[in-house]
Amino acid sequence: MNYIKYKIFNIKKYVKKYLKQKEIDNLKLIITLLVKDEEDILETNIRFHKAMGADGFIVTSHNSTDRTNEILEKLKQEGIILEIIYETDPAYNQVMFVDRMIKIAKRKYKADWIINADADEFYYSKDLNLKKSIIKYKKTNVNVLKVDSTFYYPDNREDFLRSPYFVTRPFLKYVAEKLDITNKPEFKGFIGSNGCTKVIHKTKGYKRIVIGNHDIKMRYKVCVEPADIVLYHYTIRNYNESIKKVKRYKESLKLIGKGFGVHMRKIIQEYESGELKKNYDKLYNENMKKFLIEQGVVTIDRSIPNFLEQIHL
Repeated sequence: MNYIKYKIFNIKKYVKKYLKQKEIDNLKLIITLLVKDEEDILETNIRFHKAMGADGFIVTSHNSTDRTNEILEKLKQEGIILEIIYETDPAYNQVMFVDRMIKIAKRKYKADWIINADADEFYYSKDLNLKKSIIKYKKTNVNVLKVDSTFYYPDNREDFLRSPYFVTRPFLKYVAEKLDITNKPEFKGFIGSNGCTKVIHKTKGYKRIVIGNHDIKMRYKVCVEPADIVLYHYTIRNYNESIKKVKRYKESLKLIGKGFGVHMRKIIQEYESGELKKNYDKLYNENMKKFLIEQGVVTIDRSIPNFLEQIHL
């Protein structure tokens, strides 16, 4: 009798597990990517998110001139990328480009949820499956997940994706005042909230994405911050990449309103005035890194390097 009960228990357990996995498999998650000359990180980004559960990708290449388009075509041939849009508009109209991809993902590819990303953004699920993290909200009214960026702290290595240094706990304002660093410009970016939230959203109820993918307009918007999804943001990888980024966006940003791309405009201004290298070296050097680690602002997090190794990238 006990044996029969044991068998029934195991069958129920198996069926429950099977149905849960089927539910995860049936959820369709598409990632949109807006890229421009991202040959150093693009393929790894896409293969990372594919291994992290994404069902497909829609990519807009904005006037790319390096190997970006070649990489995209290769991944499309493999069936990983669903659609590529080669955008020739000289202006960097991010909202328009991303909105177009969202509508294609929803109408043509029947996506349930969408992540709108840049090539330097890596969405990591602590379950090692983004769909597994998202499906937890299926029986709720939640239609938007807000995820704060965890910024990479560059240590000037070319294989930056193998580096474990991230700004995970910025200085609280009272701590900064106590340390007498509040008015020192090199510490400004390490005090208070990172202030760079991104959204993952349902397609149902979608109205309009906000510049930078920082927010979204939805019908009956219900938003939560998931505890098990982390956004690792490699916005500054190393000095050489900063120079490349300036050259990528210098002209296209001139064609849109001055309220957009504020951070990038500041970097371009520093580059044109000859101050970029000096300011970069103030922010990112061994003494600064050591101090930030001692203060608990920068911590060692091997989630990305470990997962990349696990999937042989």
